[in-house]
Amino acid sequence: MKHARPTVLYAAAVRDAMGVNASPGAVLVQDGRVVAAGEPESLPAELVEQAEVIDRPNGLLLPAMVNAHTHLELTAVGPQPYEPAGGFVNWVRDLRLRLDAIIGQDIDAKDIFPDNHAGWLRAWFRESATQGIRLAVTSGVQLVGDICTDQDIHDLIQRRGSGLFGIAHSEVFGLGRNRHRDFNTFHSYAKGIQPHAPYSAGPELYAAAARAAVEQDRPVCTHLAETSEEHQFIASGDGPWLDYHKEIGTWEEEFAAFYGQGETPVRWMQPYLQTVANVGGWLVAHCNYVSEDDIAILADTNTSVAYCPLASEYFGHKDHRYGDMLAAGINVCLGTDSIIGTDPNDPQPLGLLSTMRRLYERDQTDPDMLLAMATVHGARALRLGDKIATLQPGAPARFACLPIDPASETDPLIQVLTRQDPVEAISFD
Repeated sequence: MKHARPTVLYAAAVRDAMGVNASPGAVLVQDGRVVAAGEPESLPAELVEQAEVIDRPNGLLLPAMVNAHTHLELTAVGPQPYEPAGGFVNWVRDLRLRLDAIIGQDIDAKDIFPDNHAGWLRAWFRESATQGIRLAVTSGVQLVGDICTDQDIHDLIQRRGSGLFGIAHSEVFGLGRNRHRDFNTFHSYAKGIQPHAPYSAGPELYAAAARAAVEQDRPVCTHLAETSEEHQFIASGDGPWLDYHKEIGTWEEEFAAFYGQGETPVRWMQPYLQTVANVGGWLVAHCNYVSEDDIAILADTNTSVAYCPLASEYFGHKDHRYGDMLAAGINVCLGTDSIIGTDPNDPQPLGLLSTMRRLYERDQTDPDMLLAMATVHGARALRLGDKIATLQPGAPARFACLPIDPASETDPLIQVLTRQDPVEAISFD
């Protein structure tokens, strides 16, 4: 079989989270995969002689990144304001109304499916997710852990040539078996499964997802310990979430037995975390409110945490314990959540550079740890191994390139974390 001509990328520096760190550096690519990376003279000379050349003399070349928690189908909603006085539950109520209004203005989708509300709704979500994929790819992301409500989104993420791949998790709701929409069909399309959260998905859904993870090797994720309202509902069985369930008709008195036992959300979910611990573990998003005992449970159950710093700040959550989680051996990765909570002025809102820069500025997080959280930790959380999002031989040839000053004595990675330059995405799909 004849191989495609190789390409060598030269840069002021190349870096990954698995030991590649060279200034100047180079990466050799063939057939869409990394062949070698490091100092230019370390690359196989016989292939370099044949190679096409891409030169970034003022660039730091990194592996493209892993956004471990996204909601791509909400991209067309755009950034939206949050009023802290109303709380998270009121924000959810307003978002539902706002989403209905935005979708209702989409004339094109209505024209395609004039007599089919479900059809044009599905078409709108598909187009919205397509926008999200474009934004993610152009911001240097190669892999996502997406939360979706339709098979179309899974197909879009897996489509060859999109520049993106990943795991689509089917989001499911219902506090009891009889209240869950499509309880018996959530296995049918997306590879992953996401019971939405402990306040919106009851024990039967979590148990079913955990069984699917063990018996069918399906990735599982959820929102967990995200808000104080969630903690109140789980611990006391009352508060804004109970009021909201009654308001929208999703509450039955029999559900009260599931809640109000004084547990934290993490402790409430512990049986389902334990079920999956030996087959890759759950990926849980946010964990803004956790105790020492909660951190120990997450560590003991091989659970990964997708931390979304900018989304947490958007909702007013403070003092996230991701540093304590990392120290406890928890695989903490990075996500953006949906575009709704992003800065309207961020040119790359579904990328991870703004997130990394914020953690470096706010917490002085170690730059190499930030790179790991943005790359290999995310791939590991999505159960895709440690090679993706690296510059190791055999890794997908997808890169993020950022401007640096080669003459500066400042570490190249620190340079990109203290500047506001956009990323250039380079891919060999």
